Amino acid sequence: MKKIIATAAIATFALSLAACNGANEEAGEQADDVTEAQGEVLDAQSGVTEAQADLAEEKGDEATAEQLEEKAEIGRASCRERVLSSV
Repeated sequence: MKKIIATAAIATFALSLAACNGANEEAGEQADDVTEAQGEVLDAQSGVTEAQADLAEEKGDEATAEQLEEKAEIGRASCRERVLSSV
């Protein structure tokens, strides 16, 4: 669900920049592409960390699971900050 919301937000920002016909349009589009790619990488990393947390929890290692879940949430927060700062 969070990934869908982030993708929709990125698409909205990309479309709003595409509506501009200024000289910086191409640079803005490239910056959006970079920001989107960085967001996807951070989201994927958070997904991996979350999967590791699930495995640790299944093994009964609650402390490690909690640490990994916190790390995943920090990654997602960083992703949201990048999206919002690109506005």
